[in-house]
Amino acid sequence: MPKAKVLGDDIMTESVPVPKAAQSSTRTVEPKQSKPASKANVVPLQVRWPASEVKAAKLAAIQGDFTTMSDFMLECFHAYMKSGRKP
Repeated sequence: MPKAKVLGDDIMTESVPVPKAAQSSTRTVEPKQSKPASKANVVPLQVRWPASEVKAAKLAAIQGDFTTMSDFMLECFHAYMKSGRKP
């Protein structure tokens, strides 16, 4: 426990030492560089599906040896666009 200080006029002029934890180091820390996207201009997409269809899509992606769900969905989109079906 710290010792009590005697209150007086000189207490206002003394500088308080800064703890080591509050001092900045002399070397600067550079922020981490995020990995560039593997594909140019990647934009996130959210969809709301019933749980049973999400499970079926995940199983299809695994069975098709896709590395990510996004790759599977993109492949499905391209196949749909090539089919020429109109809703």
